Amino acid sequence: MIARGKGPWPRGNDESSVKQWFISRISSGIEDSEHLPLARLCLGHVSDMTRGERIVADYKFPESELDKLAVIADEILNGRPIQYVLGKTVFCGLDMFIAEGALIPRPETEELVHRVCSEIEEGFQGRIIDVGTGSGCIALALKDANPMSDVIGLDVSEDALKIAKQNGQNLGLGVEFTQLDILNERPNSSFDIVVSNPPYILESERDSMEIRVKDFEPNIALFVDCDPLLFYTRIVSLCCEGLLIPGGLLALECNRAYASDVAKLIDDSHCFENAVIIEDLQGRERHLIVRSKVN
Repeated sequence: MIARGKGPWPRGNDESSVKQWFISRISSGIEDSEHLPLARLCLGHVSDMTRGERIVADYKFPESELDKLAVIADEILNGRPIQYVLGKTVFCGLDMFIAEGALIPRPETEELVHRVCSEIEEGFQGRIIDVGTGSGCIALALKDANPMSDVIGLDVSEDALKIAKQNGQNLGLGVEFTQLDILNERPNSSFDIVVSNPPYILESERDSMEIRVKDFEPNIALFVDCDPLLFYTRIVSLCCEGLLIPGGLLALECNRAYASDVAKLIDDSHCFENAVIIEDLQGRERHLIVRSKVN
């Protein structure tokens, strides 16, 4: 059943009237700085036109689109992330489908992809594995930037893999997505690059998080019970056992509070060169890049 919007409705159906009406509908639920960007995004979504195209055409929003905007506004007020409301997001320039079964891709994860790409040569033809692929954003962005590479995305969640596979199909990027529980199983092959943005938020941190994150994004992609290093310990161990080839690249996204602990875990394994902690654009310790030792 398609949800129907409820009034109050705008005084007119021109660009200005509809924009101001939509902002008034969402203003109590989000910060002032988000009002205009969200309004422009949502008006563009329902009209399937840019703002410039609507202005040139003296566009008038039909009742069906006002109805959609009312539903969208109510969902925003309920705390549902706009990416889930619209079913789409952009990651590294790729238009991605997104739904509640997968974590919403973050800008800092784009930074991780850019760093990985800066570490490998042009025309790279090696093998890449993305552990905990979620929506497939990392795997697909790496494949897009390195079309000659062989990329695999792993996840334990069937829901996430459905989203990842749909994104792969939509984008026409030949990435293989496979279900695997990395904590209890291991891939059969070795890889030139291992990359992961695993769950790293402690359950004890849940109460301090935004509602739109903790109540809507998949807990399995966010939280670990009591050990923030759980997935990193396993990934490092697997890399030492042959998941990563000698001289291969390990790239990780981390909880900013535990980046130094992850670096120590890597250094203590004696399988790697010195781990490098990289700050994100907000100045927070967020990523680790390291190469395995060449025997």
